[in-house]
Amino acid sequence: MNIIDTSSRRSADKDCKESIINIPLFDTKGVEYSLSANEYTNIIFQSITSVDFFRDYKMIKDKNIFCMGKATQSYLAKKNIESICPNFPGSQELKKVIFNNKNGGNYLIVKGEKGLNDIFNFLNTSGENVEEVICYKRTKYASYDHIKRDFMRADAIIFPSTFAFDIFFEEIYSSKTKAKLFGISDRINAHIASFGLSSYFVDYFSDDIRESIKSTT
Repeated sequence: MNIIDTSSRRSADKDCKESIINIPLFDTKGVEYSLSANEYTNIIFQSITSVDFFRDYKMIKDKNIFCMGKATQSYLAKKNIESICPNFPGSQELKKVIFNNKNGGNYLIVKGEKGLNDIFNFLNTSGENVEEVICYKRTKYASYDHIKRDFMRADAIIFPSTFAFDIFFEEIYSSKTKAKLFGISDRINAHIASFGLSSYFVDYFSDDIRESIKSTT
């Protein structure tokens, strides 16, 4: 069974263990940013990539650190940074975690260009002091001709982001595509459905993603 994961940051250990082919659909690049003079009490990382391109780690000592899911939490742990995340990844669940851990301090959201605004809007409308910093951007490849054949041969394709799906739909998808599509959240699957395509939820952080996909197909 040929399974493709379009994540730009998939664990090499998982690739080896589960025989899933990792084919990212975009590049990531850091961008210059500056922080305000505010003292932040809470820092929220919206992705693993935001952890990669954030430079100001000295200022997060003794702060409350939140993140979107367990993959980002594990990545932060490798930098000896403890964080809080929801058991189920996504902005809706993270809102609940933040609400249950409010401390009246300021919030800084670390994200990528055109990243989700859900958490910022939630905190802003709740009357919290919140700012966000954009530390990276995602860019499409000049061409996708070199990977189209791999996707045509795939039995299943995993999308960890709506951006990855958008690129797939614009640059690769055709009526000959036989693969079943999998999103790692309800939001991503709803986005795929808006294009008139069917998709399935996959627990991206399960011990055996391959078996989870096989049981669906």
